[in-house]
Amino acid sequence: MTRRPFTIALSGKGGTGKTTISSLLVRAFIAAGESPVLAVDADPNANFHEALGVEVRETLGSMREEAFTRNIPPGMNRHDYVRFRFRQALVESQGFDLVAMGRPEGTGCYCFANDLLSECMQQLERDYRFL
Repeated sequence: MTRRPFTIALSGKGGTGKTTISSLLVRAFIAAGESPVLAVDADPNANFHEALGVEVRETLGSMREEAFTRNIPPGMNRHDYVRFRFRQALVESQGFDLVAMGRPEGTGCYCFANDLLSECMQQLERDYRFL
């Protein structure tokens, strides 16, 4: 039987402390030996990485742009290419990994990024105790 991670999601208005609480939760799980943790920054103005002290070089939004503007390797469709790149975009750190959604496709549209994140998280979740 596949073990599913415990998932915690924080939402609410801007400026209410979601990023601060999230970073404290990640650090608390690591300190308690409850790792690994997959941290997800779903904010278009991604700054979770700063609170966690790591650098994000790519977001799902930037990967989407790349997938539609760059030549995809032979034998690979765009969807498979983005799934492959998702693993490369994971920021790995001590006790946690981080993925950032980044900017939307267009005004308020997160369809592609949300679908990609959901699919990739389903593939990755067995590797984490907490999301």
